[in-house]
Amino acid sequence: MANCAKLRLSHSSLCALVIGASAALAFASASKPALAQERQAAFDADCLIEPSAKVELGASVSGLVKEVFADRGDAVTAGQIVAELDSGVERTSLEVARARAENDHEVLSKRSRMEYLTKKSNRITKLAEMKAASEASRDESDSDLKQAEQELHEAELSFRMAQLELRHSEALLEQRMIRSPYDGVVIERALTAGAYLHDQAHVLTILRTDPLFVEVYLPLERLGRIQVGALAEVYPEDPVGGRLTAKVSVVDRFIDAPSATFGVRLTLDNPEGKVPAGLRCTIKFRTLVANHRHDAG
Repeated sequence: MANCAKLRLSHSSLCALVIGASAALAFASASKPALAQERQAAFDADCLIEPSAKVELGASVSGLVKEVFADRGDAVTAGQIVAELDSGVERTSLEVARARAENDHEVLSKRSRMEYLTKKSNRITKLAEMKAASEASRDESDSDLKQAEQELHEAELSFRMAQLELRHSEALLEQRMIRSPYDGVVIERALTAGAYLHDQAHVLTILRTDPLFVEVYLPLERLGRIQVGALAEVYPEDPVGGRLTAKVSVVDRFIDAPSATFGVRLTLDNPEGKVPAGLRCTIKFRTLVANHRHDAG
């Protein structure tokens, strides 16, 4: 670095100006490698937007398809009935079970009798203590009360069994209803009304489109630079276009030896279903700049 003596400068302020300029040039030169490293830390890669789940929807029982309520291209919601098997027998059984489950007259009758015999037994016991009633009458009253208690217990048990039978009938009917397991879109209708659904067949194929998965394969030298929870920018291909934000949810812990790559999955929220599955995209890992700066110390 030049000094004041060599430059023969007479004024101290001019000397300070020269020293400051030299220091600034040195700092700028030292900063160029760091900036270059930061630019290299952020990179782009090709990716694919895929559904987060795909299901070939069938039923837990076999039967004749009564009706299908959804078709290819329809949006469905979680829990929505999308198809129904013939359920005439199950509906009749359900009505019988419901009638039994709602009939509590036997329980009320037995409870009323037990309350009456309880009061009667108490009166006879008091009379027997005052020698105004015989021991035989008290024993008979106690026996009647115990019998009434047993009958009430049996009536309550029968009523509970009727409740369980109702739940069983409801479950049998529910097996005939085919519901969507999540919000999604139908991409295939395999059976129509009148077809027989067996244990190897399915009625509809449904994709879950919220959230979506963004799948990308990165070269081996990027391993360790991407962490779960990191954010990235996703650019779907035209005509969708735009810029979206996705979060890293999975970083594979194995390497594909032939291609020397590893997989990364990102989760992309799609609440309105505007982004279709199956799109190609470009992804920009901008959060790597901060990670790289941290590693560099």
